[in-house]
Amino acid sequence: MQKHLITLLLAFVAGSSLAASQVHAGRVRVSQGVMSGMIDKKVEPVYPPLARQAHIQGTVILRAQINKTGDVVNLQLVSGHPMLAPAAIDAVKQWKYRPFLLNGEPVDVETDITVNFTLSGKLPAEGAPDDAGAASNGEIRGGVIGVASNPGDPVHPPQRIRVSSGVLQGLVLSKVQPEYPADAKDQRIQGEVRLQVTIDKEGNVANIQLISGHPSLAPAAIDAVKQWKYRPYLLNGNPLEVLSQVVVNFTLAE
Repeated sequence: MQKHLITLLLAFVAGSSLAASQVHAGRVRVSQGVMSGMIDKKVEPVYPPLARQAHIQGTVILRAQINKTGDVVNLQLVSGHPMLAPAAIDAVKQWKYRPFLLNGEPVDVETDITVNFTLSGKLPAEGAPDDAGAASNGEIRGGVIGVASNPGDPVHPPQRIRVSSGVLQGLVLSKVQPEYPADAKDQRIQGEVRLQVTIDKEGNVANIQLISGHPSLAPAAIDAVKQWKYRPYLLNGNPLEVLSQVVVNFTLAE
């Protein structure tokens, strides 16, 4: 009888510990409410200009996998307008979380993330239609406020816009080729270096961050790209700062 009671007690404790989260294939499923309280860094999405001009609003829901160190390692689109989803994904993949601990040990997490795009200055309530205009219970789980859409309201254009590397390539005025590092050449090191760049309103490379690439090749790529010159990116005739990616390839002749 005592053994039977102990078995029931252990089953109850195990079930209780999984009430707020569920374990799936080595990772824990956690509600977005819990995970929103564990965000260390949140990058707000850039409202797509075409969606803004077409007055497209709505909610993008993403399914995210967060690793033991709090990095977003995988994103899947659950729902959302196709003109809004890419901006939401680009922003959320840069978010950073505190590690989720289970029994004192960090574990991989799966959760949902909601990103709201609105032009009215208010976020739609969870579960409400996009044009309902209601606030979201005082909690914003990753939203972006765009240009006011009511006639007579002041229009504030974005200060920076994210564009694809293909679009940025078409704006190049001058390009300095990187010098192949001698040590890398001697060791037959080849590959690509991927950089995130910020281009200012005059077309100058204002900031460079390394995304990936061999340590022996990256400095040469950065030294070259920071000398590149672009035509200003214009939106409605006004120059904007641009955020994009540049890929520099290092290849040795056979």
